[in-house]
Amino acid sequence: MLDIDHFKHLNDNLGHAEGDRCLIKVAGIIRESLRRERDQVARYGGEEFLVLLPETDVIGALKVAERIRRSVETASVSNPVTGVSGHVTVSIGIAVTAPDANVSSEQLQHQADAALYRAKRAGRNRTVLHQPGEAGNQALSPTSAAWKAAST
Repeated sequence: MLDIDHFKHLNDNLGHAEGDRCLIKVAGIIRESLRRERDQVARYGGEEFLVLLPETDVIGALKVAERIRRSVETASVSNPVTGVSGHVTVSIGIAVTAPDANVSSEQLQHQADAALYRAKRAGRNRTVLHQPGEAGNQALSPTSAAWKAAST
């Protein structure tokens, strides 16, 4: 699950047309970051997107999430009328499950949502991983093995 950071501020201060342009730009970046035909993205509501990566392990999910996060962070969202450009960031919550696990889509979505809000509370513009069977969510840091694997 992915959420555009400070989107309400952007929408309130620059207007809904700017907010819509931002949503379109971020949606395009997400789509471009998905490399397999079976991977899917959907706008979940407001400024949230749900990304489904079937048959993807933890490292694969982290790689995709970090590719999306970095691509959004480095992109410029510009207004074609005023020429003003700005940068946005996203927070990402990841939930994974084993193919044979008895986890409903609602449970998986709840886990991803909890990880997303932990990413926001930890300062935004980051990815947080929640794995079933482990204590809580794991924030990725540049020194963690999972981060290093996702960054390659």
